[in-house]
Amino acid sequence: MHFVFSNRLVLAGIAAVGMAASSHALEVEVEITNNSPTGGVVLTPVWVGFHDGSFDSYNAGLSAQVGLERLAEDGDNSVFSSDFLGGYTYIDNSGSSPVSARVLTSQTAGRVDGTIGSLTGPGPIQPGETETQRFTIDADGSNRYFSYASMILPSNDFFLANGVPTAFDLASLYDGVGEITFQIGLPGTANDAGTEQEDFDFAAPPLGGLQAFFPDVGFDGTDGQEAPNQSSADNTLAIQSVTGDPFADFLNADGLDLPQLNFNDSSLYTNGIATITIRAVPEPGSLTVLGLGGLALISRRRRR
Repeated sequence: MHFVFSNRLVLAGIAAVGMAASSHALEVEVEITNNSPTGGVVLTPVWVGFHDGSFDSYNAGLSAQVGLERLAEDGDNSVFSSDFLGGYTYIDNSGSSPVSARVLTSQTAGRVDGTIGSLTGPGPIQPGETETQRFTIDADGSNRYFSYASMILPSNDFFLANGVPTAFDLASLYDGVGEITFQIGLPGTANDAGTEQEDFDFAAPPLGGLQAFFPDVGFDGTDGQEAPNQSSADNTLAIQSVTGDPFADFLNADGLDLPQLNFNDSSLYTNGIATITIRAVPEPGSLTVLGLGGLALISRRRRR
């Protein structure tokens, strides 16, 4: 028995799958690659979230909320995640001038988040390492925007995050195909949370390869950041961009000179600190239809 599929049927099937993908859950894969050179900076497990554009994690010149402080100082995403899933935003944009405030938004349900860390070693993502994780979001607009946040090691409170909630729109993936790729931590775009003084005696260790360079500055297992708020706050008490050599003015550096840590050096960090790729994961049904389409075309050619 021979089954012959017309081109119209195949196209109708593909169209039906496309319509279905645009009206229900969508699976996406988030891939994070640390672009740092060997011995360069490390990223704590990266928090990622999907929302309707109502979550703003920071604005330069304003203060960091507690959840962001914990993430930027300690690599602890728990408060940040709890606030996000609870429907809060850290910047109130309802007035003419945005202010730093933990405010409940209209989106109190439907947000999706997670943490992407190393699966082969300590939690932080090491230079040259790539990690991926899949998430299921609703392809109805409620999860169309992507946000991320991570602490930079070794530091006291340096972090990466998108300050514009709607910067990364996933609507183009709703048909179940394609990907979005962008770099984070390009020179001049990393941030200082302003919550802790830059002091290697209380900086969080990199947990991978650099401890040998810090025998007396907090990374020998006997001191360093062991609890929240161990160091005094920066004088500014506000979030600001990290410029110049990030670690040049740290206290208790003891002559430390590791140029590969200078993430503002474009010759070393040409593609920023990391690359994030978000790709749609095709549904099994769509793959089946596409497969049948291929068989139909083969069958049609054979008949000719």
